[in-house]
Amino acid sequence: MQGNVSSELVGSHFLLECGWVVQHIDGETVDDTFSRIYGTFVDNYIEKCEAKAELLDSGDDKMRQSAMRAKVKAGFMRSNRTLLINHLIEKNAPFKAYRIEYHLNWKYAESVNPQDVYAALFKECVN
Repeated sequence: MQGNVSSELVGSHFLLECGWVVQHIDGETVDDTFSRIYGTFVDNYIEKCEAKAELLDSGDDKMRQSAMRAKVKAGFMRSNRTLLINHLIEKNAPFKAYRIEYHLNWKYAESVNPQDVYAALFKECVN
């Protein structure tokens, strides 16, 4: 039994490496599976950013600034979730949180001009 499972995994991995779409028993394609897996990673990262954004009322200036950055990043990630998932699929990012977060941060950095966003958020917080 063990040998059959590992040979199926090796065969599936080979098909994935070749770029072929494999149909699962329940009709879900490999791309659907990747979208679901990467979507979970993106959702978890959004939750981490939103948890950090809850520190906006902190007494420490650095914590408030960090919370503002996290709030902006969470908003970007939430509004561009599909784009980010497609980016992760395109980059074939390994299923490791720190590697996926690297790609998400990179995409965020190249897509957003944070100085303008932070200035607007700071003005909103001061008023």
